Amino acid sequence: MKLSNAEVKRQNKIAVYRQVLRVGRITKPELSAQLRLSLPTVGQIITELMEAGLVAEDGAAESLGGRRALYYVPVLDKLALGVDITQNHVSLALVDLSGQVVAHKRTKLVFANEPGYNDRVNAQIHSFLEENRIDPACLIGIGCSMPGIVSADRKSLRISHILKVTPEKPFSFQSDMSCQLLCFNDADAACMVECYTQNGLETFVFLSLSNTVGGALVVNRNITRGLMGRCGELGHVCIDPGPQARMCYCGKRGHFDAYGSAKLLAEKVDNTLETFFARVEQGDPEMVRALDEYLDNLSILVENIVMFLDMPVVIGGYVGSFLPPYLDRLKEKVALRDNLEFSSVGHIRLCRMKIEAAAVGCGLYFVEQFIREL
Repeated sequence: MKLSNAEVKRQNKIAVYRQVLRVGRITKPELSAQLRLSLPTVGQIITELMEAGLVAEDGAAESLGGRRALYYVPVLDKLALGVDITQNHVSLALVDLSGQVVAHKRTKLVFANEPGYNDRVNAQIHSFLEENRIDPACLIGIGCSMPGIVSADRKSLRISHILKVTPEKPFSFQSDMSCQLLCFNDADAACMVECYTQNGLETFVFLSLSNTVGGALVVNRNITRGLMGRCGELGHVCIDPGPQARMCYCGKRGHFDAYGSAKLLAEKVDNTLETFFARVEQGDPEMVRALDEYLDNLSILVENIVMFLDMPVVIGGYVGSFLPPYLDRLKEKVALRDNLEFSSVGHIRLCRMKIEAAAVGCGLYFVEQFIREL
């Protein structure tokens, strides 16, 4: 279908703005050459972006004979806030319009489905903004990620076994800020980092290995939610059908969450993954065996995903951030289960964001929407 002139102009404007954000400092001739747009078109778009306060002049380039070209830079005075709520912690992250993380913080705060909990989270947010000297008026949106199934309108958490939230008593985070607030499943939120990162994959499966296991199916950079909003619930895929299989927190046996939760590793030391993996690096036999068993079980799920969907698998979450030194070992285990025609090991990748991915992803959602709506 042929695009209207108005839509072509809008897409050109978005392309120019993305390039300014990506490069950081650029001239009109450079934009024209890189995007294959005419110089007058680029000039008009830059004028509109400057009038909107999104771009500013930043000095002149060296003369090549004739009038010197001016440099333009993005104005990064608008921010998005991501809030990741877990059973025992709240993580906060500020993201600017270029997608960079300005600040992040994680604090211990036990979840409770009651009004007082909202007040405590809001107090954490205000303190975080004050610490970083951020005016709340600059926020373009707040995203709140939680482990569980979010309502279709993204206003509340409908079901969460780990947080003990039920349809009869859903949880809705109420911010006292004036900007828009939306809720996201935590795995979806972490996955958005992969979706909205430049030069990332467009179609893949995201596997989040945090205190609960989640996932997402991404097609053309869009997260597929499914009929009931449960698409990607990889933590509840059964990998052990036996009667002695481990019990999942949902009350069923054999689900991958009982074999892939980050807590299984952290609980073997002082409840921190940093200590667990440090002990592995030191050659502690018990920790080495525990990691080997963990990777065995992970290889079962990864192989099943690849065999069924034939898509890349991106592994993230708390455990995913520690896996780079052990990725080859995981691939070896997958290869042992593999039908050689599938070459599943070539599908396995690790996440880009190692710290507070869910909170960052929530922020990136609003950045992406802001850019798309130019």
